[in-house]
Amino acid sequence: MVSKPYDETDPSSIEIYAKRLVGRTLKTTKGTRDVPIRYLDESPGVRTKGVFGTLVERHYFGITPGNMPCSPDFKRAGVELKTTALERRKKGLTAKERLVLQMIDYSEIVNETYESSCFMKKSQLMLLISNEYQNDRPIVDSEILMARLINLAELPPADRHIIREDWQIIAEKVCQGLAHELSGSDTTYLEACTKGMDGSRLVKQPNSQILAKPRAFAFKSGYVTSLVREWLNDVESLAITDDTEVAGRGFERTIIERFSPFIGRTTDEIESILGTELNPAAKGYRATLARRVMGVSAKNVEEFDRSGISMKTILIDEQGRPPESMSFPVFRYMGPGSVLEEDWESDEDDEIPRIKRILEDTRFLFVVFQRSSGRIRLKEVKFWSMTSADIETYVKPVWEATRKSIELGKLPDLPKGSFNGVCHVRPHAANKKDTLPSPLNGEQVKKCFWLDRRYIQRQVSGSEQLPLT
Repeated sequence: MVSKPYDETDPSSIEIYAKRLVGRTLKTTKGTRDVPIRYLDESPGVRTKGVFGTLVERHYFGITPGNMPCSPDFKRAGVELKTTALERRKKGLTAKERLVLQMIDYSEIVNETYESSCFMKKSQLMLLISNEYQNDRPIVDSEILMARLINLAELPPADRHIIREDWQIIAEKVCQGLAHELSGSDTTYLEACTKGMDGSRLVKQPNSQILAKPRAFAFKSGYVTSLVREWLNDVESLAITDDTEVAGRGFERTIIERFSPFIGRTTDEIESILGTELNPAAKGYRATLARRVMGVSAKNVEEFDRSGISMKTILIDEQGRPPESMSFPVFRYMGPGSVLEEDWESDEDDEIPRIKRILEDTRFLFVVFQRSSGRIRLKEVKFWSMTSADIETYVKPVWEATRKSIELGKLPDLPKGSFNGVCHVRPHAANKKDTLPSPLNGEQVKKCFWLDRRYIQRQVSGSEQLPLT
């Protein structure tokens, strides 16, 4: 048996050996065993997903652990090997996608505690190796940017409390026979993501006759990004600096209670209490005020970026009606990343429709202000996620109709506000010259999916009644 150039029982030795990769590529790093010819020209994509991890595992470390439940890859050292791709963006290095950890065994998790869980046995100590994502370069030629051990027990206390709370939320939902209702927006940093080559595959769950999609534990891409940037000393402002708040009340309750003393107050009164002066005419004034209430002076709230929480400030009139619908990012009519390239049933991040991924993964924080007698008051603050049932019943038909209209070149038939009273398509452009190419209709004004303002009003007011379709 050939001895390995690292101590298989020592996490530090494994990490040191991994760090030899940093600044190099798999092809240029001494110690990498012969890479099969079939991998030499492979570029990143859905078809080659997992290739980088396989090459690091087998041809650099010389291990073939398989995907054993509850057992880390370096079993004698208790270290799980994970790889992820990073992209260079304007804000810095960003995780390209969530970091999938391990499958959730619905039949086992109902009998576990967090401390004794399969999740902790396998993932408590991870070696994360990150390469740079470049879609025009073979995987073996991508630069390796980072190699670092992550010990969950050594994360900041607030992070540890949030991850524990996330695991417990997932486990409790399975215990209640609601595995089929799990969603990425249920939790903050650790999520239950869909997993499987066939998005239509369903499995049994305890305490229910309803079949559920197979899911895996995963760290959200925003949280992975925050870990990377923290190591690079590039972190935004935290809303929660006292970890005992999360330990005692949970993450969402801690955020809501920041706003509690200000409910019913006018914006002027809130500024006065906070001892701050803002320009009410400035764009994003109410969002800035909301961040100040949370104790954040920066433009971004770090925990929100980590967890995929989107804060929306909503101004309603005296009758409780919001003035406009909620917009989402502009979609492409054709080419890579377009609606035509998406697959509603896929579990691959690169193929899932963007609107579906956003609505499944995003937890919204609605900060609701109301006009009252010529003044604006903070009325309500609440967390909200769109249910899986609403996404499938109302958003999916709009996406399907949009795809069909683009394919047939019948853009006037794109779903309008009257389509189902929940979701529709309309322009989202700076002006008529702000366009994108379409396959059959030439340049077209940029458009996006919208959630109808009447639907948003029902979510804010708590009314669950939905329109008939």
